[in-house]
Amino acid sequence: MFKPLILFFIISFLFLNFLFAKEVNIDKLVDDYSQSDKKVFIYLHRTGCSYCNSMQEFTLDDENVRVYLNENFTFVAVNVSDQVIYNNRGMSGLDFAKLMGYNFYPSSLLLDNDKKIKYAIAGYKNELEFMVILKYLKGKALDTMTLEAYKISVGYQKSKNNEIMDERKRKNDAR
Repeated sequence: MFKPLILFFIISFLFLNFLFAKEVNIDKLVDDYSQSDKKVFIYLHRTGCSYCNSMQEFTLDDENVRVYLNENFTFVAVNVSDQVIYNNRGMSGLDFAKLMGYNFYPSSLLLDNDKKIKYAIAGYKNELEFMVILKYLKGKALDTMTLEAYKISVGYQKSKNNEIMDERKRKNDAR
């Protein structure tokens, strides 16, 4: 009695994963944008991950983040159930994440023109901190200083309640 029902749910789950999975060709993305100053920015996530859902809902859906990402990077979201082509090999998004060494979700990867990780960020980031990170990755600071040094240089600091504050704005508001 229960075996057919369990089998039905397993087959349905696999079918739905296949139905909603997409193919992401990392090779083509990097090749297409290697002549421009846009680098490929990959957001790794998985269905059912509460931190991934929060990052998508609050960070990536933020208008400022979305505009900055689109103007300065080639952004692609890769779910672990997606199919990925990387270095002329087809694989699952999960296998791609493992291959890149970031089987932790959410994670964000900036690739160079050789399809190697230039910078990686693991874990949830709110929209303000994520914008600081994006500006660090876009500018020359990535090659000259650490992210923490960059945050200090632009006046951002993490407050006790994990919000990013612009120290300059706070000082101006106090006047």
